[in-house]
Amino acid sequence: MTQPSDFRRFKRLDIASVVLPFIGQRTNDFQPFQYMLMDVSQGGVGISIPRWLASRERLHMDNEINLHVPFSMDGTTLTIGSVVREQWHADDEEQRIGLQLTRGAPDKYGVFFEIDSREIAIDLGGMRTLENILLRVVKDSVLLKRGVLIYLRHLSAYFSRLGEYTPEEYHAFRETVLGDIDQRVRENMRYLESLQQACLDRPKAGFETLDLEELRRAMEPELYLDLFRTALGDDTAALYLRAIKDLEGRLFSNYNTMVMLYIGTL
Repeated sequence: MTQPSDFRRFKRLDIASVVLPFIGQRTNDFQPFQYMLMDVSQGGVGISIPRWLASRERLHMDNEINLHVPFSMDGTTLTIGSVVREQWHADDEEQRIGLQLTRGAPDKYGVFFEIDSREIAIDLGGMRTLENILLRVVKDSVLLKRGVLIYLRHLSAYFSRLGEYTPEEYHAFRETVLGDIDQRVRENMRYLESLQQACLDRPKAGFETLDLEELRRAMEPELYLDLFRTALGDDTAALYLRAIKDLEGRLFSNYNTMVMLYIGTL
């Protein structure tokens, strides 16, 4: 049984206060999209994808979706589920989707949705504050972007050794494709580093400097698999690409955590 002290330890926010979009992802092709959380129950999760969102995808029955938001129920944390219903609502210009959650992993930051209470719960035990949780998430996000750069360098070096590329073809590929991706990753990492510094310089003002639209652009992927379709048949190249996609998924989870923390300040 939950003790009264446990309730005081958590900051709680009703689901009705969640009026900002999250980032989700189809698991089969790693395609990200924004969504709005509509409802949470033991039967599943309801989301919508309005036309006005900047990053949209049309979801279909049986698509497996990673919501990159932890939902806690009976001691289990779920983040991934399948589409069990979907319908386009012309009046509201949005697709509404029902998901049955099936699997996931423990949340990392103590920020999650409680399905039974239909609330966001933020663990503030052990002298934790919204501000120092934010700083930790931003620091981790910088490290994840650095990880993307490392795998990208490995991928570039591997492509340089592939016999199917002439030196001229590889040079053009590196300059026009890999070089552009590398530049965008570095730009996004610099943005996160500046956000980290702002949180360190003025911890109480961390949320004031947080622009969620700029943050979304910095956290979304720089590498799209369509550019590397021929390489996916190569086991080594596919390994590097999937490692990058795994890091991107963790960045989506971090973005969603920051959105929930931001909601906690409103």
